Amino acid sequence: MKLKYACKAKPCLVRYVIVIAIALLALCKSCASLSPSTSTRRIVTSTGTSGVLIRERNINRRRSILKYESNEVGVGADSPKLDERQSPTVFSRLASNLRTAASDGFGTRARNIGSTMVTGDVVVPLCSNLEKRQSLAQIGLYAGVEYIICGIEEGSGDEMGERVPSERVATLKPAYPLRPHLERSDWPISLPVSHVPLWLSKATYEAGTALGTIILAGTYLVIASILASFLRVVVVPSESMEPALMPGDVVLVTRSIFTKPKANDVVFFNPPPELDVAIANSKIGREFALASTSSTDLMPVSIVSTKGKQFLKRVVGVPGDTVGVSNSNPYVVLECNDSNTVCKYRVDRTGGYSRPDIFPEESWNRQNPTIHFGGEFESNADDSNTLAKGQFFVAGDNGYRSVDSRVWGPLQSNYIFGTAKWVVYPMKHFGPINPGPFSTETDIPGRTTDDI
Repeated sequence: MKLKYACKAKPCLVRYVIVIAIALLALCKSCASLSPSTSTRRIVTSTGTSGVLIRERNINRRRSILKYESNEVGVGADSPKLDERQSPTVFSRLASNLRTAASDGFGTRARNIGSTMVTGDVVVPLCSNLEKRQSLAQIGLYAGVEYIICGIEEGSGDEMGERVPSERVATLKPAYPLRPHLERSDWPISLPVSHVPLWLSKATYEAGTALGTIILAGTYLVIASILASFLRVVVVPSESMEPALMPGDVVLVTRSIFTKPKANDVVFFNPPPELDVAIANSKIGREFALASTSSTDLMPVSIVSTKGKQFLKRVVGVPGDTVGVSNSNPYVVLECNDSNTVCKYRVDRTGGYSRPDIFPEESWNRQNPTIHFGGEFESNADDSNTLAKGQFFVAGDNGYRSVDSRVWGPLQSNYIFGTAKWVVYPMKHFGPINPGPFSTETDIPGRTTDDI
């Protein structure tokens, strides 16, 4: 036989998986832009007498590793081939790019290489002005795309304007294939260097992109860590809170920092040590201890452990409330007349436990919130019928399947993480958590006003 208290709740790991996946995806994206693919295609492009541009193009990505060899080699089968074993690793390339960017600057402080770029360089044009970007795009220059400089002329012009003396004119084309709707038949194009506000080297652009991605991923992780400190998404696995919470419901829990739980709130908490003591002192707990120490062939008895588990229960009483249990139903004394002859009670109609014989009779009928466990916990038990500071009396809405304060006594506030307010899944249960089975009554069986 196994003791089932059916009151545990499981924190949902979805938020951690999503956050880690986003961070890894962002990091991989930045790293992928720095490393060559194992599946590459070599394309050799002639750049005239200046030399040969050998480009390794990643088939699956719009990134390339470009190398310019300053020699006079013809295009063909005898062209030199790039040794893949000499390709830099992701981290060494990133480190190299960061060193270059450190000298050139980042963002708006990056060095404009428009006046120093030469044939064979791979550059990235940037423009923050939307109208300017659109006019540049019409002639085939797209901001943020890598371009190969096919030639540089001093004092020449292009189709965009008149010839301007001493104006540098760049002839360039994309360093990798673009999307079909961006491709043009008139590449390479020529335009004055001054028409583009900022020209960045490939190393500076990649370093800035990688660093920005890493910072963004780190920001996401920090925000997620902060939110995880104040929010939890919890899956309800049992029937102990039916009908307000059904098995499989996902609830949102907010941390109780500035506000304290109130009566009728559903709290999410770690198990107090009194729960383990109550289980150990239960009928099944004693049988388990006997089976563990006896030399006879007794049937082994399973007993649950609360280690690593967390729970959802409804608050019946808060500090200062007068609390008791009558016929398995916890109650709170709301008010009495001057002579204490007539009192009003708030009763939580949870109902009896499925196996009341497992726990002492005191669990189901007593006129104070505390259970007398004996031993080291005897000092914590008293006959006061008022909850002390930091004590809460909690119970499941479905008392038939709930082991709660009726069995192990008041819950200390330091074990409470927060309160559950909303069901977020499934959508048919979406909305605020329904109130508990409370009723206001003027008569409690077995309770006398003399005890108040």
